[in-house]
Parts: sequence; C-alpha cells; structure tokens
Amino acid sequence: MTELNEEAQNSGSSLSNAAVTTDVRDGVSEKQDPEAIEDVPFTIKIIPSHSEPFELQVSSFELVQEIHRVLMDREETCSCTCFSLVLNGQTLDMFAELKSVEGLSDGAEIRVVEGNRPLVLKCCLERYSVREAKNHVRHVHDLLYSVEPCDAYAGREQMSLTFVNTITGDLDRKSVQSRIDSRMEFTPPEHILPGFCNNGPHDLPLCPLHPLEHEGKPIRCVRQLNYSNWNPPPPPRRLLGDLIYIFFHTLEDKRYHITACPRGFFVNMSTENEFNPHPTPHAYVAHSLVDLLKQLSPGFKRNFEALLKRRASKHPFERVPSPYQVHSWLAPSFEHTPDSVRKEEAFSSRMACEENLPGQTRDWNEELQVTHELPQERLTERLLRDRAIFKSNSDFVAAATRAAMSVVNGDIMAINPGETRKQQMFIWNNMFFSLGFDVKDHYKHFGGEHAAYVATSSDLSGVRTYSMLDQAGLHTLGTAIIDYRGFRVTAQTIIPGILEKEQEQLVVYGSIDFGKTVLTDKRYEDLLSKTAKQLKIRPHKVVNQNGDVVQLYSSIDCKGIVGNDRRTYILDLLRTFPPDLNYFGSCPTELRPELPASLTALGYPYNHRHLLSTLRQELIEAFFEFRHETFLRLAAFEIQKIKAEKAKVLPSMTNGTKESEEENLAADSPVCPPVHFVREDSPKIDPQATGDPSHSVASVVTAKKPTSSGTQSDDLILMKKLLDTGSNGELEDLTQQAIQRAAKAVGSACPDRFELAFNPDVCQQFVTFCDSELEALEADKALICDACDFLVNKQIPGFVKDCLNLYVTPQDSRALVEILHQRGINVRYLNRLIELVERKPSLGYLKRLCVIEVLIRSAKHIFKNYIQEVDPMLLSVGVAHFLNCFLTSCPNLTPLAGIDEQVLRLSRNKKGKKKPKNLQEMAWANETSASLWAELVKEAKEYYHYNINAADIDAFCTHYEIHRVQLLRAFCPTVGIQLLLRDYPLTPSNGAKHHTKPVFVTEDILSLYPIVKHLHPHATDAYHYFTTGQARISTGHLQEGFELINEALSLLNSVYGPLHPDIGACNRLLARLSYVMGEHQAALLFQHRATMVSERVHGIDNPNTTTEYVHFALYSFACGHIGPALQLLYRARYIALMCHGEIHPEMIQIDTNIGLMLQMIGELDLALVFLENALSLSRTFYGEKNLKEAFTCHLISRAYTYRGDFRAALDYEKRRFAIYKDRLGPDNDYTRDSDECLRHLTQQAVTRARRVAELAASSVPKLTSTGDPKTLGPQITDTDGISGISPAYPLRTLMPTTLSSYGVTLPVPTVTTTLETLNRVNGILVLQLRTQETEQTTESQSTEDTRARIKLAADCELISEEKLSGQCLDVVDSDNVLPDVTAALSVA
Repeated sequence: MTELNEEAQNSGSSLSNAAVTTDVRDGVSEKQDPEAIEDVPFTIKIIPSHSEPFELQVSSFELVQEIHRVLMDREETCSCTCFSLVLNGQTLDMFAELKSVEGLSDGAEIRVVEGNRPLVLKCCLERYSVREAKNHVRHVHDLLYSVEPCDAYAGREQMSLTFVNTITGDLDRKSVQSRIDSRMEFTPPEHILPGFCNNGPHDLPLCPLHPLEHEGKPIRCVRQLNYSNWNPPPPPRRLLGDLIYIFFHTLEDKRYHITACPRGFFVNMSTENEFNPHPTPHAYVAHSLVDLLKQLSPGFKRNFEALLKRRASKHPFERVPSPYQVHSWLAPSFEHTPDSVRKEEAFSSRMACEENLPGQTRDWNEELQVTHELPQERLTERLLRDRAIFKSNSDFVAAATRAAMSVVNGDIMAINPGETRKQQMFIWNNMFFSLGFDVKDHYKHFGGEHAAYVATSSDLSGVRTYSMLDQAGLHTLGTAIIDYRGFRVTAQTIIPGILEKEQEQLVVYGSIDFGKTVLTDKRYEDLLSKTAKQLKIRPHKVVNQNGDVVQLYSSIDCKGIVGNDRRTYILDLLRTFPPDLNYFGSCPTELRPELPASLTALGYPYNHRHLLSTLRQELIEAFFEFRHETFLRLAAFEIQKIKAEKAKVLPSMTNGTKESEEENLAADSPVCPPVHFVREDSPKIDPQATGDPSHSVASVVTAKKPTSSGTQSDDLILMKKLLDTGSNGELEDLTQQAIQRAAKAVGSACPDRFELAFNPDVCQQFVTFCDSELEALEADKALICDACDFLVNKQIPGFVKDCLNLYVTPQDSRALVEILHQRGINVRYLNRLIELVERKPSLGYLKRLCVIEVLIRSAKHIFKNYIQEVDPMLLSVGVAHFLNCFLTSCPNLTPLAGIDEQVLRLSRNKKGKKKPKNLQEMAWANETSASLWAELVKEAKEYYHYNINAADIDAFCTHYEIHRVQLLRAFCPTVGIQLLLRDYPLTPSNGAKHHTKPVFVTEDILSLYPIVKHLHPHATDAYHYFTTGQARISTGHLQEGFELINEALSLLNSVYGPLHPDIGACNRLLARLSYVMGEHQAALLFQHRATMVSERVHGIDNPNTTTEYVHFALYSFACGHIGPALQLLYRARYIALMCHGEIHPEMIQIDTNIGLMLQMIGELDLALVFLENALSLSRTFYGEKNLKEAFTCHLISRAYTYRGDFRAALDYEKRRFAIYKDRLGPDNDYTRDSDECLRHLTQQAVTRARRVAELAASSVPKLTSTGDPKTLGPQITDTDGISGISPAYPLRTLMPTTLSSYGVTLPVPTVTTTLETLNRVNGILVLQLRTQETEQTTESQSTEDTRARIKLAADCELISEEKLSGQCLDVVDSDNVLPDVTAALSVA
C-alpha cells in the first residue's frame, strides 16, 4: 500500500503500490511499456471533514476501497471508519476501479463525508449499522493497542516482529556524538565476543534477540473500553435505533455507558445496575467514538494524541500486516486484562465467518478458480490477476489455519462423528479438513501411517507444480497443510457437487482403486497431454481389470473430476514425479530394477518406511539439462566425425573426451556415456514450469552460483552451431544417423531428436502395463536409475564442491535444506552428504548443520507421536518435560509434581464415574533423557541411515561441537513451540555433569502455534523484469539494470503489497546498485526497507536477516552513522552465533567489518580481537598460507601500527611476505610491495627504539607530550565526500600519549581508507565506477594513506586473480549479483 512510502509522512500518503519504490536518485525513470501507460500514477486531493486537505498518489487500477484504507491509517483521519468519498457530488462505489470513475483524473478533489454531515441525507451509506458499529469499535480498540507488539507475539492479524529501528534509532536525526560516554555505543556486548561460548560453561543469552524498546510505560488512554453487559438492545430499543452498548471507564475513574446509533455515539443514563438507555441531558452525538471519548475524558484526549505521535514515529513497514503469519518462538509475558472486544473477536467473528464479510462465508473454491480465469492478455490484466490470485490464496491460508487449529482443539464437529479420531473428517467455512492418518488402510501396501503422512506433502508439491503451469482449463484445489499439536491437517477447497455423489460416480479420469478400474476422458487427455510435455511425463498405456487399454498422461493415482460448475479438476497428485528407486529396498524384487553398481556399492537401495519417495522436480530439470548437454556433445562429435570421413581427414577434438565417446558410441549403449565436462552450476528453471516457491525473485538473488569459465559455454555454442548447420535444408542420411545415435546414447524418448520423459507409474505393484509398453518400460526403469545415480554421484558431490569453494555457505539447517531442494537433493540424503564432508576438515560447519538437521527431524518425528498422547489439560507440562529430556540430562524429572493431585481431586468430584487411569502410568510422563535419546538415535538410524554417536545431550554437544542454544532455536520453530523470553541455563554450571533441577518449567511454555505449508503464487511479469535487469547488470549496464529492477519492484508491490521476500530481494539489489554508483543515501534507504522486510517475512533470527544487517551496516558507515553500523554488525554476529556458532565462513566477513570499524574509532584492542579471529577462521576454511590470510595479516599489521606496536606489526607483515614469496615467488609485484612495507615498518621500529633509548639514557624526570593527546587518534576529515562525521571525534587510543615525543609519527586510519577497505572486504569495487560516472572529488591524501590504498588494492586484485569471487574476504552473502557487478566494473 502506498501509505507505506516513507516520504508519505511529510508529503501526503501515496496509494499506488509503485510509490513505495519512489526513485531516490535523479535520472531514474520508469520503463515505458505501452501496456503500462494507463497505469501511470496520478495525484488526487483528499478533503477530510475535520483536518487539512492533502494530496494522494493513486493508480488507475486501484479500487476506491484502497483510499478508504489509507484514510483509516493516516494520523489525521484514523478515527473514522464509516464515511463515503464524494466526487463532484456523486458518492463513489467502494469496489469500483479508479479508472472506471468518471471525472477522476490528476488534480481531482474527493471529499470525505461522514454521517453527521448534511450530505448524509442523500445517501445512507454513511449511517452505522450493527456491523459498521462493531467494526468501528474494533478499529478504535486496535488503535489503542497499535504501538504494542502483542499481536506479533501472539501470531494474530499477520503481524510480525522487526527490531532494526530499535537497533539503529532514527538515522535521519542521528549524528555522531562528541561526548566521551558515547563510547558505550561502540562497545560490543560480551556475549558476541569471539570465544565467549567456548570459555567456560556459557550459553548464548536469548534476551538480546528481542531488544524491546524502553520508552517508558505503555500509553494508557482508558481503563476499560468494552461492550456493555446490557447488550444486545431489547427489541423496543432496536426500533429506536440502538445498535450496541459500550462501557467506558476513564482514567479519571468515571464510568459511562455509551449507545451506538445509526448517526453515531452518545452517552446514555444506564449504570452497572440499572438499565436506562435514554440519552443524558444535553447529549452530544459524535459520529466517531474517539471524538466522544475526547469530550468525556481529558486524559484520553491527552494520551491519545501522544499515542498517535508514537504510532506515526514507527515506520510504515512495522504497522502493515504481512501476507502470511510469521510466528516468534520466544515471547515476553504480557499482563492479561479483561477485554470484551477481544472476547467478541475470539468467539464470534473468526469462527465461521470472515472479518471483511461479517455474517457471511466465502466460497473459497469459486473465488480461487475465478481468479485464475481472469483475463491476462495485457499487462494491467495480468497484474490484477496475479494480485487477485495472491490475495485469495493468502486469505485462504489464514482461514484454513484458524479452522485447522479449531479442528485439532475439538471446536468443530466431524461429519463422521461415529468414527475414530484418526478417521474423522470435517467441513467448515466451505473447506474440507482431513487428518494425516491412513484412513481405512488406504496406504496399507505403501507404508501405512508413514505413507499417509508423507502423501500430503507430496500431494501439495504436485498441486504446486500444476498450479504454476497455469494450464487454461485445468483446475487444482486450494490446498494447505497445517501441523499443529502433533496432528497434520490437510485443508482443501470443495469441488462443487462432490458431496452429492460417491467418488466412484464422480471420477472420470485415473483410478481410485490402485489400478483395478482405470478411466479416461477426452477433455483430460487434451489438457494433460500439454502438461505432460512440460513436466516431462511420458504418456503410457495401462490395462484395467476388464482388459481395457487406457492411455494416461499422468500417474495412475491422479484423479479427474468434473464439478457441477463444469470445471475439470485434478487431485491426488502425490506421484507427479518419478519414484526414487534408491529408497525402494522394501519394494518387491520383481518390480524393483537393479541399480547401477556405483549405487549398490554405497548400500542402495535402502529399506524405507514407505514407498512414496519421489525425485524432486529440480532434479528432473537438472538431469534433463545434463543429458541435453551430453547429447549436444555427442551429436557434434559424430557430425564432425562423419564430415571428416567424407573429407578423409578426422579433425582433433578439443574437449578431451574423444576416446571415451568413441568407445561408447561404438557400443551403441542405451545409457548415457560418461562424457567428462565441467558442470559448475545447476540449470535455470523456468518459473512457469515448476511449483517450487524458490523459483522467484528472491531465489534468483540468493542463488549463489560460481563464475564459470567461458570454455564450457563456447563449446556448447559451437556444438549447437554444428547441429544448426547440419539441419539447414534436408538432413543428409549420415547426419541424421549421427543425431539418432546420439539420441539413443542419452536415452532419448524420440529416436530423431533429444527428448526425455519419465514414467511416474514405474515400480507400482498394482499397475498393469499393456504388452506394447514392456520394452519402453525397461527404458523407463533405466532412465530413472540413471537419474538416481545422477543425484548421488553428480548433484551431491557438486554441492560439496561448491561448499568447498565457498560458492555456497549454508548458515543454518533450514537454509541448508532450502539449498539442497533448489538442487533437487532430498533431505533423506543427508547421510550421504555427511559421508562426503567428513573427510574435509574445512567443511566441519557443514557437517554440524547436517547432523543438527538429522537430529531435529528425528526429534520432530518422536515429538509428533509424543504430544498426541498428552492430555489437553497437561500440554504445557508435556512440552516442558520433552524439552528437559531432549536438551538436558537432569536425572530428577518429575513432570507431574504439583499437578497430579489437583487433577485427581477433580476426577473424584464426579460421583458414579470410574476413576481415570493413574496419571503416573502415562507413557509420556515416564520418559527420561536416556530413553528419549535412545529413541532419537534409533530414529536417525532407521529413517536417515545415520549413526548419532551420542547417548545423551552432553555427549552429543561434546562430540559434534554444537551448542545447545542452536538446537533449541532449531527445534522450537520446527514443531511450533513458543517459549517465555528468558535466558535458559542449558549448560550445567560450575562444571557439573548434569542439572540438579529442570531447566524448563510449565510457565515457560506460552503456546503452541501451527506450521503451515501452502502454495506460493508468483508475479510472472515482475520476475521477467527482474531477470532481464539482472542480465543487464551482469553485462555492465548498471543504470539500465537499475531501472528494470525498479520496475520489477513496482510490479511486485502491486501484486504482493509491501511485504514479501521478493520485494526484499529487489530492495537489496537496488541498494547494492545505488551504493556501487555512489548514491550512499539511496542505498541506505533501500537497504533499510530490505532489512525490515526480511525481519517481517523471514523472522528476526533468520540467516537472511543476518545478511541484510551486514549490508545495512556497510551503508550506514558510508553515510557517517558509525555507531548504528557497529550495532548492526553486533546484532548480525549475535544472530550468526545462534544460527551456526563461531566456526563458519560468514564470521570472517562479519569480524573483519567489526574490526575495521573499531579500528576506525580507535578501539584498537577490540579491533585486534575480531581481526585475529578472522585470521584464524581464514586458515580453517582456506588452508595455511592462503592469500586471504595474507590480506588479513596486513590488516592486523596496520592495526598494530596504529597502536604503536611496531614489533607485532612486523611479525604479521613478515607472515604476509612469506605467503606471497611462497605462493607467487620473490619477483612478483605483490611480494616486492610487501617487502617494501617491511622495510618501512622496520625503519619506524628502529627509530622508535632509538628514541626510547635516548630518553632512557637522559635523566628526564617526566615525559611531556608535544601536542594534544587527541592528535594520536584518527584525524577524520570530510574530504572524501562522506558527511555526518565530526572532525573532532573523541577516540580512546590505547597508546601512551607520549609517543610523539619519541619522534615517531603514528599513522592514523581515515574514513576514506577504512571505507575502501570495507568495500573490498564486502566484495564491492567502487573506485572504477566512480571515476567513470561521477566527478572526481577526491583530494590529495598523505603518503602513508596512499601507500595503504595501494597495498589494499593490490591484495584484493591478487585475491581476485585467485578466483575468490573478486572479494578480499569471502562474502558469506546470499547475493549472486555482486560478483557480476564486480566483474562488470573490472571489465569497464
């Protein structure tokens, strides 16, 4: 929404979503798209009835309703909810598009008309109804609590947390302080110092994760504002206009009863004990309840104005709801006060109805299907369609989540109440709910309950895939999976008419009895034949029990149903992709094909708990691309060979694979020959042909790919040209034969061209193929075996190789899973990944992340069954007991102490009832740490085939060097546990072997929240703009790329609203581009938004948020905000410690940034602590004597030089020189440069020693300084174009103030050199660009300053030559654009 524009606070709100991306740089204009001309924003004038007019920017395809929302959010008009908008005397329809309003153009004046105005007589829209009155009271109630984070912590209203503004403060007003006590702003907290958790039994504190604002006590405007107990009005009073009664208890301890009538609100004469609805004498009827409350209570008037000011001071991104609910696993305790408005909200409006349609329910299926059927020929139509799809889906997910929680809590009656709990089904709010259990042994032959549980996820993946294909005429159901309290609930929309007939009468395509009865339909054949090509599904023929041959274009489980609305629906899409034969060990031998020897040697196939394991779509795409490249090489080789035979000359091949290819081609093997060529990254996947949500704008930015050399692409281009030249006109017979042989060699489904297609029904024991399919069936099995082999022997080793080269650096276990999924690697292959990284010491962090993920998922499996057995009265007791068993080794666990007697006493009150089972006999209460860990080890072995070498939490953390807080942070969000915000002593204190009392108590468990999986609709046009802009950036056209990305951001805002991961990715990229082009303030603005978006949609402790903090810190430093920059880095390091611990490549970048900034302000001792830790980590991840170690040694040497410790500076510079000499030789320029620096330092050290000796020899009783002691600190100037830094900045130098008496002039760091070093550390080379596109404003620097720049530039250029992505230190960054920008700048 446009009110989210930051500049709107001063110059009026903006309605157009594109206005959030207002250009902050001159010269940036929107891309002129002919279809987008009518969407150019225009400005209208809003004239409220009680405040000054203001201008508002709108877009033609917005609704009038959006203007209503803007007015309800603005400070001046937020107290009004029941009003109409009038243009030229005509009341505007709330649901009309602005472009359809006659006379609405640029400069038009719209008046806000309330109910007590004269114009109300012409129209009753402004009069209150019961619905409008309740909405108004609710809105006022929300305003009174709008500055409190209660909704964000409680997981309501799509609100979530953000603390970036708490960390940085108001950057616009912040200036560098000049007092000595301002050093407190730069002092790092003790818990983020390197080695804190390793020095003694220290646990990382949890309270700093939520730096709650301390702005004094909350602003209280009322003591109580509730619905009166006299509600509802009696019939006689209804006839007189009484709608509802409200009770108001003022701060002055006065009590009023208020009546809501169609004209507004007035005070009646009722009391708490007497009902008298008549108005008081001289009653004042106010259209707004806020106006009436101001008249009744001076305290309300005073505090409400203060409340609005505090609310207005918050960034708009802090106030708007996110598309999907983000929960916090930690929350403080809030005082629970009586609130009838909250009661009304909880028990009425949300149970069966929607808040925007009180008293009505929404037909979710019709709404979702209609949005997909909207026209999409023009850009504006596509934007409206994408926005409608996204909004309907987000509303459906929110409603399904609320209803699923009610299902689990027992608030909704089942449609089959006579069945057992596991077999019950529910219908609520036009949605169908089922539990994830094996109903009537449906999955008996596929794994029972385990298969039923995983079938829901597989079905959601299939729905996501077909939805993203967006095939016209083919419809899928709205689907969401909610995991809550150990139960899995699947929510689906209802096909019209499906409840009127039996399923056998409805299905017209597919099979409902595992292949006995197979049906087909012409309509589905036409539709699914198109999707089969895109999904690479081979059409295959099966035989039903009657002997009829039926051709299928999907798996046999896919069912087609034609609803009463005549739409063609497909459902049960759990087998959309081919099976994973590596986990089919329990499949009958006659059905399971023999795997290649390379897989059997590794122990495949594994016996798995179910037979529903399938390959991921990303793997199918990667395997397809791999085979396609192989086909090109083989075909090109064969064509060249044939042409050479004709010319009697066989040219030599350039790819080094001639011999192996000739042997394989001679054998005519149907299996792809082992063509050896470099494959460094996974293929790009068309977002329209995949259902994975990762293929969005955010994934394009965050997918970090290595820079491949031009050899591979040149070879492929050459081979494609050879094929093209051979295909001109009629192909010769020999050339056609060559292509056929290449197609056969790679297993192509078509003999005369490359085409791969998979059969998803392979290895199903109840599927009978016709005789004509037998030969193709063997080829299908061989192809799937090759894909499984490609997964194990290509994709997983390729991922490990990228991790070794630091192209990919997962920052926590969840990020690891996302990256694995993007490469088509299933989580069940973690054991294979651990085996590969165990032999590589530099990947110890990756092994720890893998082991954490195995442990957490095993614990989730056990917790799911555990919590189902816990009585609803003892849920918090059971959760606390499980956490104690899991994360502590306390031997004295008595979870029911103090509770069992009370429950038993309640049970005795029921006379004649049989006493319940003794609580001490409950299985969950008898769980111990030893028994739980025995189950965990067994679960990890059986499901993930990995041996956890630990019998308890102490042994586990010691063996794998993992901190318990990492496990707590990973486990709680996985199962949906919200804990009380406090520091938990997870590690026994004072060297004790175990805890003497439980760490977690009942009061620590605040709530259980749902984990939701759902579809992720995407904005197609914005995605294309983004990819095009990224391509332009990679070629060096930064300005054009900036405009394209800005246009993509505008489109994303119009579809998603202001908060979405893709919007955060666009803002991050725009910030990086602005910074590279020298616009630091613009970069700060974009990055500020990106950071807030990341916190709101990902979470405050998500690794992506850590990356945003690091970027934000750099741009803040460049704009002169040194204190906030350091605070941002401290928080980034804190979150990183919580995610992955101390030993991780990301820490190199963070510690180097912190060290350089601390060095800049004179905190040299602290700077050396972080720099030396970065040096130690660089050795760990890059090996001894690497170039990054040399660069860090030089930074440390300079820090010691600033400190005056020339001996230590010499030692580190010698190490740098030794590395260069060993790696590059003595004659290299870098080696000679280091040697020159050594001589310079040696000369300074000798001079200092001589002066010290002279002073010691002389009998001078007291040493005096020859200048101001502050001259030893950094002399910060403003000659480098950086504003906001005081030239007389107070610094705490750790040097003796008398060194100037020694005759030694200490070098001092300047802002220019520090910023240039920070740029290189973060992988940004700005100098080349600024010298080309901006005026040269750099003034002359000192000789020492210039020498420092030359050395830093030399080091960084050298590291770039080592192909370390052009960065001085590894950027553990999710941006893939940065190396492209750097490369473009280098070329320029």
